[in-house]
Amino acid sequence: MTNRINRQLVLLIAISILCIGILPVVSAADMSDNSPRVSHATPEQIELINQLWGSDITIGDYMETVHPEHLVGVPDDVKKDMYQRKMIWPDGEKEDRITELSRLVSLTVSGYITKVSSTRIDFGGRSQLSSGTTSYIYVEAFLVNAADSRVDSTAASAQGASSVDTGYKMYFWPADGSYHVHTYGYTIIPSLSGSGHSGSVIIP
Repeated sequence: MTNRINRQLVLLIAISILCIGILPVVSAADMSDNSPRVSHATPEQIELINQLWGSDITIGDYMETVHPEHLVGVPDDVKKDMYQRKMIWPDGEKEDRITELSRLVSLTVSGYITKVSSTRIDFGGRSQLSSGTTSYIYVEAFLVNAADSRVDSTAASAQGASSVDTGYKMYFWPADGSYHVHTYGYTIIPSLSGSGHSGSVIIP
């Protein structure tokens, strides 16, 4: 009797494991359009960013070329707006600035950077609406070295939100010299954009 119960128990456990194994894995981003999507640039994406920097392209061109992962699940009308608006490259000469719409709502875009040690820099960026929500909100933080070249990047986007933040991205083994962060952010419906410029850190 005991052996029979043990066999049935083992069979039940085996069937349970099999059922669990065939369940699809769903990420938080797949479960809700409102979940922020955060991505860290690959070396190939950093190369594309440096090639495109300062060029006369639209936001849509930039997103499609560099960050197509942030277009997944985005409605067509939002994408259409992206292709009608020019990409505004962050101006390293200016501090964080706010772009206003009818004095009713504004977008604040900011970047942050911390020297953790001589072998690590943490950086990131944030876009924040003064009130309400937007169909789509985006921010990208570019880590810039003393030669004014982008060496790393992290981006975040969300739908139906009022703010988005990349969180801290770790950059290891930086070469000696100064580093700062340029940030660029925008919203779709309402159509706002802005950029920021952080302070600098020195390595070592």
